[in-house]
Amino acid sequence: MAGKRRSGNVVKMKRKNSKVTGFFLILFAIYILLQGTLSLTKDHVSIYEVTEKKIADDNLVRGIIIRNEKLVNSDQEGYINYYVADGTKVGARTKIYSIDQTGQIYNQLANADTGEIKLNAQNTSDIRSEISSYKAAYSMSNFGETYNFKYNLDNTISELTNARLLDNVTKILKEQGGESSFQFGSAGESGIVSYTSDGLENLDMNTITAKTFENTSDDPKQLRKTESVKAGSPIYRLVTNESWSVVFPLSKEQFKNIQQEKTVTVTLKKIQAKVTPQVTTFTMDGGYYARIDLKRYMIQYINNRYLDLEIKMNDEAGLKIPKSSILQKEFYKIPADYVVTGQSGDTIVKAVYKKNGSVDYEPCDTTILSFDDGTSQAEGEEKKEKYCYIPADDFKAGTEISTDTLGSSLFRLSETEKLDGVYCCNKGYCEFRPVEISYQNNEYCIIKKNTSGGLSAYDHIILDPKVIREDDIIY
Repeated sequence: MAGKRRSGNVVKMKRKNSKVTGFFLILFAIYILLQGTLSLTKDHVSIYEVTEKKIADDNLVRGIIIRNEKLVNSDQEGYINYYVADGTKVGARTKIYSIDQTGQIYNQLANADTGEIKLNAQNTSDIRSEISSYKAAYSMSNFGETYNFKYNLDNTISELTNARLLDNVTKILKEQGGESSFQFGSAGESGIVSYTSDGLENLDMNTITAKTFENTSDDPKQLRKTESVKAGSPIYRLVTNESWSVVFPLSKEQFKNIQQEKTVTVTLKKIQAKVTPQVTTFTMDGGYYARIDLKRYMIQYINNRYLDLEIKMNDEAGLKIPKSSILQKEFYKIPADYVVTGQSGDTIVKAVYKKNGSVDYEPCDTTILSFDDGTSQAEGEEKKEKYCYIPADDFKAGTEISTDTLGSSLFRLSETEKLDGVYCCNKGYCEFRPVEISYQNNEYCIIKKNTSGGLSAYDHIILDPKVIREDDIIY
C-alpha cells in the first residue's frame, strides 16, 4: 500500500504567547477601571450660557391701612332704615338713615310696594362681578366669606331700592303730617359711608406697634341693622378723607433696598393697580417698617384693614449670570497713559534690566482691561485720571513699565486690586473675563454690557469656578 505523501505547501504557524496577551488585557482593564473611577470622583464641570435679560425683585408684603374715619352712633332707640349704599360719597346734608321709635312708619315701609325695579347694564355688571369674586375666592376652610358675599349682594341690591324707599318715606310723612317719633340722620360732614367696623377706627402712627402685625386677617363687623337699634350703638362708619396710608413690615434686606428712596413702585394686589407713592422708612421695636401715602383707590379698600402689596425694589437690565459663577482675580492698577498702541494693538512696555546695566524697553503680550475710577465728573471739574488693569500673575511686583519704548516715563507696579470675573470657555479652555455687577439677588447677577474684555450674550461660562482653574482645557 502506497504511503501518504505530505504536501510541501503546509506552513507551521507559531503559537502566540498567551501570557503576553493576558498581561495587556489586564492593563487595559485596569485603565478602564481607573478612568471610570476618576469620572465618578472628578467634579463635574457645568456650563452656563449668558443671556440678556432683566431682573426685577417683586416683594410681596401685607400692610395695615390708616384712614381718617369715625363711627357714627344712633342718638335714640328705634327701627332703622338706610338710604345710602356702602361705599357711597355723601355730602353733609345727605340723609343716611332714619329712626322710627314706634315702628309704625317702619312697618308701612316694609309693606309698601316698591314697584318693579329694572336692572340696567351697570347693575347687572355689578351683581355678576360680586358673584365672580365670590367664586374665585371661595374656600371650604373660610366659610365667613359666604356672609361677606351675602352682605355685598344686599348692598348692591339696596342701591336699586334706596331712592324708591326714600320716596315712600316722604310720601308717608306727607300723608300723616309728620311724626315726632320719626327722625332722619344726616352725615353732618362730607365723606364716604361704610357699614362695617373692625374696632381700629382710631388707629394712627402713634398706636401702631409690632403686635399690630401679628394677626393681619380682616374681621369686619356688620353695622347695618335690619330691624331695631339701641341708643348709642354704632350704625355706620364715615371716612372723611380719600387720602390714606399703608404701614407694612420689611425684612432687613428690603429695608436696605428702599431706605434711601423717596418713592417706590407698588402694585395693589386686590385691584391690580400700580402706583408710585412717597415712602418713609423707620424702625420700631427692633423691626423694620415703611409707610406709603396714597391719594387714590381708598374706596376699593374701604371695608379692608389689611391689604397685600407687591413692591418693585429693583429693575435692572443687562447680562444675566449665576452668582455662583463669579470669582476674583488680582490685577495691577496702572494709569491709562501707560497703555501703548502698537502695530498689533494695545500693549504694555516693560523695562528689562541687563547685567551690563543697560535697559531695554520691550512690548509685552498681556491682557489689558480699561476702566475709569468709578466716579462721575461734574461740569467744570478737572478731568479725572483713568486707569487700566493688567494681570498680576503676568508681572513681578516692582516691575517698571514705560509710556514708550524710549523709557520717557516709568511707573512701578505695586498697587493691586481684585476684580470680579468669570471663566469663559468659548475657546475650549478657561479664560478669565471681568464683569461689572450692576445688581444681584440671592441667585443671579445682572452685569453691565460692553465691559472691557468682558462678556457678551450667548457666551459660555463655568457655572462653578471652584472645580477648575484658568487655562484648563474643557473636555
